[in-house]
Amino acid sequence: MSSGIRTTAFITRRIRPLRPLASTFPTATRSSYIQLQARRDIRDLSVMPSARPRDVEDFLASYPGQSNQKGSDVNLRFYSNEIRMRPDDMTYEEFMHAYERDWDELESNHGFIQWLFPIRESGVNPLSRPLQVTEAKAMSENSAILTRLLRSYKMMLLFYGIEFNEGKLQPSSEARKRLRNLQYNPHNLLRLTRILKHLSEITPLQPHAAVLVLYMTAQHSEGFFDLSSGTMAGDSLERWWGNCFRDEEERKQVRKIIMDRGKLGARQWGFREFGEWYDARESRGWVG
Repeated sequence: MSSGIRTTAFITRRIRPLRPLASTFPTATRSSYIQLQARRDIRDLSVMPSARPRDVEDFLASYPGQSNQKGSDVNLRFYSNEIRMRPDDMTYEEFMHAYERDWDELESNHGFIQWLFPIRESGVNPLSRPLQVTEAKAMSENSAILTRLLRSYKMMLLFYGIEFNEGKLQPSSEARKRLRNLQYNPHNLLRLTRILKHLSEITPLQPHAAVLVLYMTAQHSEGFFDLSSGTMAGDSLERWWGNCFRDEEERKQVRKIIMDRGKLGARQWGFREFGEWYDARESRGWVG
């Protein structure tokens, strides 16, 4: 499980009628979703609070022992708008046309996130497939797919109350309402972990991961969202989000900022510091 919270299993909202595809997928039942998630919850509970989570260790080591599955190109084909996500039975463009600004749908639907943000781990939706190294490379080099990947990212930013703003993140007009939703629906912390890992797998999108983590840190410092140590969200920040960068130097810099973030609302590292950090990063050409 790629998350920063120890949570009980949650269930995919619904199973829609499945359309036959050329690719073979296992049959999914409600119990299979529950059992798969429960096993991951138990695995996380086996990790000591002070330890770096096992899924993070695997991520940082580029998943040792994991081999590329020849002929597995489900994610590439989905982002090429050639096949349908399961169980929603929609192409990428169909899904975005229907739900890109539908916050209720994005909140209640637990099956789409694995398709829009594939990573090299299995997720709650067994009808999706882990990202392959060859897929990540092909997606990174395809301009049409990169446009769709960035569109997906911008959609979820707005879902969290964040405007993309050409990469220099800022609060959206619905920021307070959307942050309340994040506070009351902590499974979205899991989604943020997945999004950060996904950004780190797609070369042109890698710079956006650190920006998102430090923007969330600035929101804590400004008093908009509680990421205090010892809270569920603070645990996500310290143990998961702050480790979702394979570049060791960048990881050290980001972790230093988040570990020195101070108390909620103390403005120790707020929007002003975030803006200065981003501008310095942009001057070095490392903003994506």
